[in-house]
Amino acid sequence: MNVRRVQARDLEAVNDIANMVLRERYSTDLFTHLFERSSGSFFVAEEGGAVLGFALAVPMTQRSMRLLMLAVRPDMQSKGIGKTLLDTCKDHARTRMMTDMVLEVGVDNKGAIEFYGRNGFTVTQT
Repeated sequence: MNVRRVQARDLEAVNDIANMVLRERYSTDLFTHLFERSSGSFFVAEEGGAVLGFALAVPMTQRSMRLLMLAVRPDMQSKGIGKTLLDTCKDHARTRMMTDMVLEVGVDNKGAIEFYGRNGFTVTQT
């Protein structure tokens, strides 16, 4: 598996994964817009040319990054791909001298809450 910055050719697969995994419905146009403005913090995990998952983070302040989306294909979950994508976003934030990363998870999304908890995040607000 390889993690790299997203490319325009990945956006349809990213959209498909988002619509399989996330609760909201998205369009390729949205991901194109985000890609054009992502400032290098939009990543995909791929293997054999197939996109397995993606993560998108954006700067909030000079010191903090917000993880907007992280999704992995259902058939590829629980294989460390999400953790690798999350770690890539954290590393990217560190290289930009950012000390904080924040995200939102629905209070009923127990799997995501547990995942982020295992990866160093704490609940600060409900």
